[in-house]
Amino acid sequence: GLKISKPTDITNLFISIKKIDQGSSIDHVVSQFPKVKRNFLFLVIQEYYRNYENNNKILLNYVHDKTPKNILTLLKISLTLLYFSNKPQYAIVNDAVQEGKNLKKEKLVNAVLRNILRNKNKIKYGKFIYPNFKRVLDKIFSSDSIRNYIYSTIFTKPKNYQISLIDNQKAIYKKRVFILEKKIMKECFVQDIGNFEVIYSVRKFFKDKTLIDVCAAPGGKSILLNSFDYNVIAIDNSQSQINKFKENLDRLNVNINIQKVDFLKAQFTQKYNSILLDAPCSALGTFRRNPDVTLKIDQSKIKKHQKIQIQMIEKSLKILNKKGFLVYIVCSFHPFETIEVIDKIMQKHKNIKLHKINSHKMIKRQSGYFINPLSFKELGGSDIFFVSVLEKI
Repeated sequence: GLKISKPTDITNLFISIKKIDQGSSIDHVVSQFPKVKRNFLFLVIQEYYRNYENNNKILLNYVHDKTPKNILTLLKISLTLLYFSNKPQYAIVNDAVQEGKNLKKEKLVNAVLRNILRNKNKIKYGKFIYPNFKRVLDKIFSSDSIRNYIYSTIFTKPKNYQISLIDNQKAIYKKRVFILEKKIMKECFVQDIGNFEVIYSVRKFFKDKTLIDVCAAPGGKSILLNSFDYNVIAIDNSQSQINKFKENLDRLNVNINIQKVDFLKAQFTQKYNSILLDAPCSALGTFRRNPDVTLKIDQSKIKKHQKIQIQMIEKSLKILNKKGFLVYIVCSFHPFETIEVIDKIMQKHKNIKLHKINSHKMIKRQSGYFINPLSFKELGGSDIFFVSVLEKI
């Protein structure tokens, strides 16, 4: 019978990167593959996007500017495998040439890769960063030490963290934070240390311990607040994220009621004193774990995010009691999603007061605070979050 060949790693990577470039997340794309392949694909895709500009610069010496985009993607995947994987060189070249056949450019792919292999030891990887990303970053962080640190973290594999539900003297930070090595510990959940710091620092504003978390899934913030004795009403509009939330709750044996609700469309009969809004955003602040976001700074998309973010704050203020607190969080540092959002709200609403957050791990910028990436350098770095605390007066 017909022999059906299995797709090669390069084919899998090529398909994945096309989907990611069209807007899917690395996590989502990799989760569609069999478990045995996921870790390898995840790590190679991360390196592909971390070194996107480096690979572009290297290829300038080997291809002309009319080379089709598909071929450039294939060559950048091949470069990533040659320099950042243990795959044998001949296998990488063979698989790339096979994939090149589908694109009717196998001779070009073969010639370029053989040329690169001849010079392999002379090729040096620099620290080139996607220009758009650098521009946005430099707008928010003016300190050279912070900028240089962030530039360097783009090229290093980040540390992952896990948070304990209960105080533990062995923790590396605030009796709750541990490094996540291979296996998650009992009574722990995965959360970035910067995310933990935000919730740890703002929770005291929620004097009413019944709190609504309006974009709650996959649940890290709700679970953390629950561990500090808050009664969390959790809602979210994404079923796949809610499923992850429920898996976390089951594993941790924590009881939080999570409901599928479209916050902007929902009718609320009661008002609240404590609201947490972790709004949908570009996720630019998670660039260490999701380096593809550095390439996806699309002004029109971010403006759309801003529109939704403002609508969600408006809705939150409607269901917020007088003297109640709303905490606005995004894992982004783009001015459109952070400072500008709060500025627009403050211009429109005269009955809102902004509050000072006491955390030496954050930097104040106009209407809110950003996690200072340098503050967690010794522990292994962090994602960058923006947070603003609003009181209705």
